[in-house]
Amino acid sequence: MSRCRERALAQNPGADWADSYCAETWPAVTRSNPLVDAILAPFAQGAPAALDPADVRARTAAVRWLPARPGAQAFEGAIGSVRAVARRAPTAVLELSWTAVGEPVPYEVVEALRTRGARVSPIGCYAFGAGESNTVYRVEAAGHVPFAMTVYRREAPTANAWSTLTITADAERNIPTLDSLRAAERDSEWTTDCG
Repeated sequence: MSRCRERALAQNPGADWADSYCAETWPAVTRSNPLVDAILAPFAQGAPAALDPADVRARTAAVRWLPARPGAQAFEGAIGSVRAVARRAPTAVLELSWTAVGEPVPYEVVEALRTRGARVSPIGCYAFGAGESNTVYRVEAAGHVPFAMTVYRREAPTANAWSTLTITADAERNIPTLDSLRAAERDSEWTTDCG
């Protein structure tokens, strides 16, 4: 809570709403713990450097995986209402996604990682407007190797619009730079000002 308050005040000096904002955010942080368990699992110290989707599936016990077909290259499962997929895109990734109509996004994965002591540093981001953004982070957590995590978030602007959260972790430990993000998506206005 104190870290949340410090961050809110750093971004909005003198804000009298920081305490209430952080109190409202806290349930979303604690609700994110099973997602954090899944995200960290493929990156435990000693895990092979490049996992394939089957390895990702085997290492993420927090996910309730559906039975796999013989020879499958992609795997689907869930953590409650969050869909989980281990696939190649083109590298092996673990993707967690949630969608709903007219509801606020109920998860705060970045803050949940920070609460566990992880260093979560933005590499680059861009916004599509006030309520939609895409951010790539470098995550460093004790007992785990560093990895890249992308968080796409869209808050429903109206009661009949979709809210979406998609978290993608690169299981092959490719960590981009701001320059490589810009080169890969030339039409996006990548910046380091990720608020």
